[in-house]
Amino acid sequence: MDSVTTPRGRYNPALLAALVLTLSGCATTYGLGQTALDEGRYADAAAKFETTLKEHPDRTDALVGLGITRYKQNGDDEAIAHLGQAIRQDPKRADARLYLGLSYLERGDNGAAVQHLRAFRDLIQSARVAGQVDEALELIQSDHALSQRTRRFVATSLESALKAEQDLRSAQWAFSPWPYEGYDNWFSWDLTR
Repeated sequence: MDSVTTPRGRYNPALLAALVLTLSGCATTYGLGQTALDEGRYADAAAKFETTLKEHPDRTDALVGLGITRYKQNGDDEAIAHLGQAIRQDPKRADARLYLGLSYLERGDNGAAVQHLRAFRDLIQSARVAGQVDEALELIQSDHALSQRTRRFVATSLESALKAEQDLRSAQWAFSPWPYEGYDNWFSWDLTR
């Protein structure tokens, strides 16, 4: 069995991508930023996304990456600015809607948080994640004021639910007959399918 193929003979996209990057001798600045973000190297990620935006100011994906990075660095105001701009460029970016809602939630602006979390819920087709969002919305809209600790817990639970769904879809894709129609965008947060 070839190390680039799966047991069923399909090509492993991660290994193919690594091979392509190795053979080409470079990776895109955006790709390096996304890798740094995924690995929790937020300062590195921010620098890569900013460089990408200097070269290509209309890259919505780089705006979203920078917004998520700023959110992870507790820079809610910067996150809101970048994610808001991304939403103006592409109102159907589910990842931007989620993190914009979470940024507003962390800042204590329940009205804006609810607006963007509802939009996020309406864009995704995952019943599990939608259910988690509905529970979060119910809590946010309750008559009781939420402590900062509770806001953080709600935000973390939504991020965890999304990550679990992404992991599930990755596993379904990896062990399904080719092509797996439920997972056609390997490098995106796209749960709208």
